[in-house]
Amino acid sequence: MIFLALAATGLIAGVLGALLGIGGGIFLVPALTLLFDLPIRVAVGTSLVAVIATSAGVGAVAPRGRGGDINLALRLSMTTAAGAIGGSWLAGRVTGSVLSIVFAVAVFSTAGYTLYKTLSQRKSRTQERLFAARYTPSNWGLGMGVTTVAGMLSGLLGVGGGFMNVPLMYSLMDIPLGVATATSNFMVGITAAASVFVYYSRGDLRPLVIVPTACGVFVGAMIGVYVLRRLSVTGVRTALIGLLILMGIQMLLKGIHG
Repeated sequence: MIFLALAATGLIAGVLGALLGIGGGIFLVPALTLLFDLPIRVAVGTSLVAVIATSAGVGAVAPRGRGGDINLALRLSMTTAAGAIGGSWLAGRVTGSVLSIVFAVAVFSTAGYTLYKTLSQRKSRTQERLFAARYTPSNWGLGMGVTTVAGMLSGLLGVGGGFMNVPLMYSLMDIPLGVATATSNFMVGITAAASVFVYYSRGDLRPLVIVPTACGVFVGAMIGVYVLRRLSVTGVRTALIGLLILMGIQMLLKGIHG
């Protein structure tokens, strides 16, 4: 019964992770700790493996012309992976309260900027497509810096870094939202793989927890890609902003109350 529950939890996280490009880790860590009473390090390690499963599931079913920008992903992943290794090493050396508050501030800032750009585009009445064949990425220096921070948070929290990658590429680098989501799904697998070995060396990976959870995530990720094809820019963007705000409130309260 416990294995079915883990698989179902992974399935839901996989759908949401693929749909929003955040890897599903942001849902798994609190679910595994609150619902299954697992130690936080075990939850983070399991989440990192699940993030890899999400990335693999998305890559397996992404249709031609509706996938990520591999060149962009590989360039940004250089700094993201470095940050992930550093974040894994720092895990346990930063107090949870301070980290939660900083995390909340970053999430609120990202949500605010994405909302600002959304309102600006509505005022100009520009037409936007979820996927576009031609676009030119901008602000590479800023993008590299933010993805380093995203990678570090991934290593610390097991969230994959996608919650920062998608708004970054969409809001700051002028990448179409659908492309940003698919690219992020590719990147989070690299980021998680860079840091999961640190948790393995500490003995924080439990196969009986990882296997059913990762299988559920993999199936859920493929379902999420199928659903993404049928959504509008407004729907995905609204879900992204709403999710960021909810995460920010949760992390802020956690940091304040310890």
